[in-house]
Amino acid sequence: MRNRARVATLLLVVVGVVAGCDAITGRLIDQGVKQTLQGSRNDLLDDGKLNVVMCGTGSPVVAEGRAAACTAVMAGGHFFLVDVGPASMHNLGLWRMPLDRLDGVLLTHFHSDHIGDLGEAVTQSWIAGRKGPLPVYGPQGVDRVVAGFQEAYALDRGYRVAHHDAAFMPPESGVLAARTVTLPGPDEPAVVFEKDGLRVTAFRVDHAPVAPAYGYRFDFGGRSVVVSGDTKPVDNLVRQSKGASVLIAEALATNIVERVSKGITEGGNTRLGKMSHDILEYHTSPKQAIEMARDAGVEALVLTHLVPAPKNRIIEWLFLRGTGGIWSGDVILAKDGMLISLPPSSTEFTLGDVS
Repeated sequence: MRNRARVATLLLVVVGVVAGCDAITGRLIDQGVKQTLQGSRNDLLDDGKLNVVMCGTGSPVVAEGRAAACTAVMAGGHFFLVDVGPASMHNLGLWRMPLDRLDGVLLTHFHSDHIGDLGEAVTQSWIAGRKGPLPVYGPQGVDRVVAGFQEAYALDRGYRVAHHDAAFMPPESGVLAARTVTLPGPDEPAVVFEKDGLRVTAFRVDHAPVAPAYGYRFDFGGRSVVVSGDTKPVDNLVRQSKGASVLIAEALATNIVERVSKGITEGGNTRLGKMSHDILEYHTSPKQAIEMARDAGVEALVLTHLVPAPKNRIIEWLFLRGTGGIWSGDVILAKDGMLISLPPSSTEFTLGDVS
């Protein structure tokens, strides 16, 4: 009898513990749901500033902690992505970016590391509640890229509408809309978007044989941000960046890449050695980027699309080696999650971490 009583008491204790755990678990789940629903970073669209989030600062070369090329720009209640490289949408989801308010994607060119997450951009923003087709702006050829992603995600769209019902997943919001941007002249910009004080213009850069290739400039509240896209040094980038608050430019450390290419070739892999050497032809070195920032008179330079992506302070030092004394402005090596905020009618900017 005594043992039975002990067993019964133990069972009551276990039941009580389980019940308590269930209650705690339920409260934790409820709290997590509440935080998720209330945690979207709408403040970055509505705080009156020109805000930039570096959502992908890597390159085709896989680098831990870095998605491929993607820059988010938010101002005046509007939200654009410049390029959507692989893993960039994963970052945007982790950081609770307001994808339901995504206005469009601006493609600089059509290399895979700049377009790989286009299907996820339309799908994840659709799930978040974005209304209508997602505009995708870019150079000639953007219609082919969009058509390819449309077809690749066609079955997925059908499954989601069938499962959740068109009232909750409107089919018209699950598609992309190509918007070819045609420049009036080789070195003249074209207005892509202008509303609520935000003006977005596209301009030509030089990434030959990739052509045409574009950069984009954002003007809002007396401040401006220029995103270079992939390019070698070109006068038109300097012209279109004149007086900009921040120039976000690609950077390839030629001193490192040349050494790596030579080592690969000497190691017997002539094919990979040649390919790694070829990329020197159509990118910008840190020194060249700094010279363009100086000539354009920008306030700060942010280097992204980093090749190779620095893993520590030693590599960062090597990356910028030989650039001292060129320019007195701020030179910043971008990292995924970096937040750049530009208050209106000011020369100040702040760096933070959106995550």
